[in-house]
Amino acid sequence: MNSTPPAEPPSLEDIAAAGHRRQRDADRLKKSGDDLKDLVLAALREGHLKPTEVAKASGWTGAHVRKMARDAGIEPDERYRARAERLKKVQNGEGGQ
Repeated sequence: MNSTPPAEPPSLEDIAAAGHRRQRDADRLKKSGDDLKDLVLAALREGHLKPTEVAKASGWTGAHVRKMARDAGIEPDERYRARAERLKKVQNGEGGQ
């Protein structure tokens, strides 16, 4: 993105205002991320939605959603536990064929 430089050099007030806007936006982004995390974890705890659907709807990767779930103490559903164990063994180099 090429922006045209301003006709006058920026003042300290311009820089401070831009810094304030950036911090305000960062605070809003963190709050919206925290809100989304709460919704995702609530959906996973309920168990009515598939984890892959929840991850896709959130915009986060499946790996990120799984890590958040494990960190929150949410274990894989029984349907996925065997698959998760097989994948873990393969990742640890224990998978024999």
